[in-house]
Amino acid sequence: MQRSRDSRAAVSFAPPLDVPLPDDDAAAASAIRPPDIAAAVPRYYTPPPKPAASGKRKRSNTAPETLPATDTALHNIVTMTAGHAGVGSSVLAAMLSWELANRGLRCALVDVDFTSGCLDLLLGVEREPGLRFNEVEAPLGQIEGEALHYELTAWEGVRVLPYHPWDGQTPEWWEVQAALRALAQTNDVVIVDAGQGELVEAIPELRDAAQLMVVELSVLGLARAKAHRNRLVAWKCATPDVVGIEPRGAPRGRGNVGIGEAEDYLAAAVLGPVRPSVTLCGDVLEGLGIRTVPKGSRKTVDALADLVERAVHPRSRGRGNGASRGRGLGGNGVRESGGAWDDEGAWSDGR
Repeated sequence: MQRSRDSRAAVSFAPPLDVPLPDDDAAAASAIRPPDIAAAVPRYYTPPPKPAASGKRKRSNTAPETLPATDTALHNIVTMTAGHAGVGSSVLAAMLSWELANRGLRCALVDVDFTSGCLDLLLGVEREPGLRFNEVEAPLGQIEGEALHYELTAWEGVRVLPYHPWDGQTPEWWEVQAALRALAQTNDVVIVDAGQGELVEAIPELRDAAQLMVVELSVLGLARAKAHRNRLVAWKCATPDVVGIEPRGAPRGRGNVGIGEAEDYLAAAVLGPVRPSVTLCGDVLEGLGIRTVPKGSRKTVDALADLVERAVHPRSRGRGNGASRGRGLGGNGVRESGGAWDDEGAWSDGR
């Protein structure tokens, strides 16, 4: 009996003689894995169809000999930057654009954060047809505004020009300039998500635009914001308006810096706060996009839209609760209280 058990054990460890041993792992995987399993694996990103006008484009690395004159100031571009990544500036730029479109303004949202990009993924419209910045071409330094506008992806009434960092060549500076000027001439307002401002110094349309600086309301975030504002000053940008966003994932009662403390540290008015939303965060992480402006952000987004609306349409009255009065895009800091905006769009302190 003992000998029989030992012989059975020896046989159990021997490989079956009728199963061939493949030479490489790939062949083994294909032989064992049923073909229908591979087809069932989900794809989390599907490239959008190419726009009809884009086709196969051969890009040039040489700047055109004649570039458009930039002496005509464009007062309807708003550059949004942050001192570091992950603050939430892209989401805020999208919500601001949505609110401006709801107010009847023709609005474009442009992604010039060529380090991270993926604005269409954030909005949940990556499968929608439309031009991406990787496909923009301006061989003579100019683009026809209406043609570009209607080639862009539409999202909640906003035309979006996103960038794919994994797809093709990074746009040249003159192509960025041409796209911004074309959209500014076609739209009431152009909101530019400029990331940490890598292109601001090099492109006049970004440098001379109204500046919005997004700040994380934490000790580390404020320190980075002060350093970022010093860079904007060194680049000779307009004094930025500041909007504060509470940090995500902070323990209850810890980690947040109040608006008053932030204003004291930065010596500037701070709009906000924009409060984190678990629902919005989950939607963005799952690729569902921004389906609504969260309740904790509506007041700040509305006040921010008031600022932009006054900047691009000085004669129009801002709506909302008036929380933004006393501040203006591209201004020089805090306005004194007790004044009002007159019919010409100027601030009067009543003196």
